[in-house]
Amino acid sequence: MSRAQLTNAQNLYAARKYAEAEKVCREALKARPNDTAATRLLGQITRHTGRAPESVQIFQQLRQARPNDVQLLGELGASLVMANMHPQAFGMLSQAVKAMPAAAPWRMWMGRALTGLFQLEAAVRTLEQAHEMAPDDPDISFHLANALLNAAREKFAEPHARAYLEKFPDSVAGRTMLAKILEHQARLDESIALLREILGEAPGASHDANFDQAVGGLIRCLNAKGDRAGAMAICEGVAAGSPRPNLLAAMAPVYLQQHRYQEIHDLLGSVLDGQRMPEPVRAGLLFSQAEALRGLKEHDRSFEAFVRANGCYPDSYDRAQKARVYDALIETFSAERIGGPRATVDGSRFVFIVGMPRSGTSLVEQIIDAHPRAFGAGELGTLPTIVDALARRIGTPPPMCFARARSDMLDEGARMYADQVGALAPGAAIITDKLPHNFELVGLINIMLPGARVIHCTRDPIDNCVSAFCTQLSAWHSYSNRLDTLGWAYAEYVRLMAHYRRACDLPLLEVGYEAVVGDLEAQARRIIGFVGLEWDDRCLRFYETDRAVTTASVDQVRQPIYTSSVARWRRYERHLGPLIESLRAGGVTLEGV
Repeated sequence: MSRAQLTNAQNLYAARKYAEAEKVCREALKARPNDTAATRLLGQITRHTGRAPESVQIFQQLRQARPNDVQLLGELGASLVMANMHPQAFGMLSQAVKAMPAAAPWRMWMGRALTGLFQLEAAVRTLEQAHEMAPDDPDISFHLANALLNAAREKFAEPHARAYLEKFPDSVAGRTMLAKILEHQARLDESIALLREILGEAPGASHDANFDQAVGGLIRCLNAKGDRAGAMAICEGVAAGSPRPNLLAAMAPVYLQQHRYQEIHDLLGSVLDGQRMPEPVRAGLLFSQAEALRGLKEHDRSFEAFVRANGCYPDSYDRAQKARVYDALIETFSAERIGGPRATVDGSRFVFIVGMPRSGTSLVEQIIDAHPRAFGAGELGTLPTIVDALARRIGTPPPMCFARARSDMLDEGARMYADQVGALAPGAAIITDKLPHNFELVGLINIMLPGARVIHCTRDPIDNCVSAFCTQLSAWHSYSNRLDTLGWAYAEYVRLMAHYRRACDLPLLEVGYEAVVGDLEAQARRIIGFVGLEWDDRCLRFYETDRAVTTASVDQVRQPIYTSSVARWRRYERHLGPLIESLRAGGVTLEGV
């Protein structure tokens, strides 16, 4: 390839005119089949145009011919990421970053590999490093936003997504990601408007992956707003064709909510049999298939599908590391430390609803949110983010940093929380934060937000664990993908909460799921009284809400109270040996087993 041809092809590639750049490369390779520059650029073009296996092959051949070219470590690693070969990609990119520590692109690709491996904290750190090295690189901004979104830090993802869109305002991928970020912040009207704008611009783009993402997002948002008819109308239009996996993942919950079990089971089966797809997408479809089989009362087949769904995820949960964290929490937030320095900021407006996922936290929040003087803020990442900020200031990782936290530092964290969360509902007397795993931070809540209340939601341990196992939770909950690990994690949660009951002096109310569904009015009155509000009968009609709900409990909180989830585990009892043994080994009290 002549210098003029190379410059022309590189300029076309930089302008994202991939088809034209490829034509120049292939013409050059006809004349000179071993032209390294043309071959390298062709490998980059095929990577960016969805032909990852071809790109991998190109760079593997180049690596064989040029084993000392360290740039090819990164190129091959990047192509392996696009081919969803994340373990191999990470190994290659680790070598590239070590060899070229100042090269931001390889650090970016390593962050993408870590995202694919569900190592989300490491992915965010790596992409933040790349962003610091190249703050104006739009691709880094895009993938950092995506990693933060996957790590449930939607608020922090939004500025990076918008930075990307400043450079590429017409990008469908960028706008679709922003819509998803808005969706995860329960800003559904904004998300719906953006998605309708995208789809209105490309009515014929039915074979485009971004079209699938936009249609799927619109289905989810309409469903979350309670517009089931609107969501189903879109689903039925899509089902008339041949919906691809990403679209089916969004459609399935709508069919399941309307008890159209056989229809969605058949649609899912047609896609799951033989189609290649990313493992998280396959997992989502298998979870939906399992739900359809449960609706058809084929419980053994249903549980087998749940096992296959969970098996799509790597066994990445580190028991030893989690045990060390809980030991440190117990040591840091001892009764003596809780009796020491505290913040002086009033936290009495805030109610934290905590517990294991699927323990009834959404139900409790809906009861409170139905009160005219309360606001249910949903699952906020605010407190964990403040923990990270304070840890950086103190210079010691959490939770040990709080052993050294002075009152002024705790005041700073409390003001951050009060300002950010309080701004969500300035006129509300009570604001709830129902991030379930805030149970880990009850000791911090005690010393940083004096006056704050905690509602601890509990449920029969086996029912709670089975519900978690049968729900597609985020990658943060990797303990839920294996029955024995799930039982171990539940036992550790019980151990930590037992400590907080002994050591803490903040107002803490235990609310059992079975008690709520058994006598709603008595428990609702107890909850409303605990948060300091006068009784209001609307709290018994919590399901008559137009509130946006974007968690896995979107269906349940729009229904009157029901008892069918109590002792649901018994239909799967013969499959639950590893879970029950693990719970018993952890000292968890089990009844009726």
